[in-house]
Amino acid sequence: SFQAPVGFGASWGAVGAGVYAQTLDNLPGGGDSDGAAGVVIGLGDASEYAGLELGAVFSSLTGDNSDDSFGDSGSFAAKLHTNLPGNAAFAIGVVGAQEWGSSGFKNANSSSVYTAVTKAFRLGNHVAILNLGAGDNVFNSPDKNGIGVFGSGSFYFTQWLSVIGEYSGRFANAAVSIAPLPKYLPLTITLGAINLTEKYGQDVEFGGSVGIGYSFK
Repeated sequence: SFQAPVGFGASWGAVGAGVYAQTLDNLPGGGDSDGAAGVVIGLGDASEYAGLELGAVFSSLTGDNSDDSFGDSGSFAAKLHTNLPGNAAFAIGVVGAQEWGSSGFKNANSSSVYTAVTKAFRLGNHVAILNLGAGDNVFNSPDKNGIGVFGSGSFYFTQWLSVIGEYSGRFANAAVSIAPLPKYLPLTITLGAINLTEKYGQDVEFGGSVGIGYSFK
C-alpha cells in the first residue's frame, strides 16, 4: 500500500527506518511541501501467535512549515498482528498516538484506530496483494464521524517492481514501488499521486518515501 495500513507487520528481530515527503497546499509556513521520518521495531512472532510492531514518527521534516522544527513534534504507532493460513495476515493498530509538539500539530493529528486484513495471491509468475480495513479519524472523511473503510491492491511485475492502487478512507491514490537492489540492499522507494479525484476542492498532490528494513532473526 501507499498510505493505508496493512495486516502484515514486523516481528522479533526486524527493524526499519524511512523518510516521507509530500507536496501540500496552504501550509502555515507558506511552503509547498513537508514530510516526516520514522523508525519501527518488531516484537513477538506473528507466525506463532502474534507480533507487535512499534513505531515513532518525527514530523516537520523541513522545519519550514510548522511551529516546530524537525523532531519537535511527532507521534507513536503500534500494530498487533498475526499471520493467517494462505499467505494472509490480520492486524489491529493505532497511529498518531501520544502526540508531542505544538498545539497546532496535536489538533491536526488525532490518534486513529484501525483494523486490516491482507492476503497475497500468486498469479502465474506474478504476485497480487489485496488489503481491506476500517478505522476512524484519518481513515474517514474529515466531514464525517465514525468508521471509514479503506482498501488497497498491488501487483508485482517482478520482485523489485510493483504498482499500487488504494483508497485511504479519504483519498484515491496510485503509486509505483521499486526495490532497486533486492539481493543486496533491503531498500524500497515508493512514489505516488494523492487525491486523484481532487476531493474537497484540493489539487492532486504527490508524495514519496524511501525505506530500509533488516531482519536479524
